[in-house]
Amino acid sequence: MKKFAIVLMLASLGLVAMFGGVAEAAPTSVIVFNGTASLNSGFPCTGACSGTFSGVARGVAVSPLILCVACPMTASFTYQEGGGSCVAGIPVAPIGSAAGTYSVVGPTGTISGGFSWLRVGVTAVMLLSGPLGAGVAGFIPPLSCAPTTAIVAGVAVTV
Repeated sequence: MKKFAIVLMLASLGLVAMFGGVAEAAPTSVIVFNGTASLNSGFPCTGACSGTFSGVARGVAVSPLILCVACPMTASFTYQEGGGSCVAGIPVAPIGSAAGTYSVVGPTGTISGGFSWLRVGVTAVMLLSGPLGAGVAGFIPPLSCAPTTAIVAGVAVTV
């Protein structure tokens, strides 16, 4: 878990540096999140499979001004997770994708928008829209060859 936290921190710094280097694209929010992704259509699943996310966000948004210490975060998405194999009780699906909407409810406002991700192994690269941004997330699947949930932790930066 310590290695995962270090990788997440380095990815966060990379995202901030990427957006911070462009004056007109200064970050308007930096959010770190964790929670559970539910694969409501099961795994593997191809086509328009439905899923949800429920978790907690921490960070700062500028417009609207929100300081999140532990703000509720939810998402709904469709995903495609092709078949793979099962090795030592862990599903191995090299590539997956998803698209949907997310919402973070803070004490003084809400941040919401769209997202899409491409997952390679247990790492997803996310693109955000409304507000524009990017992020990375890591997935920790359960020890099951047919998982219906996964623990997720990530970071997102918007401009």
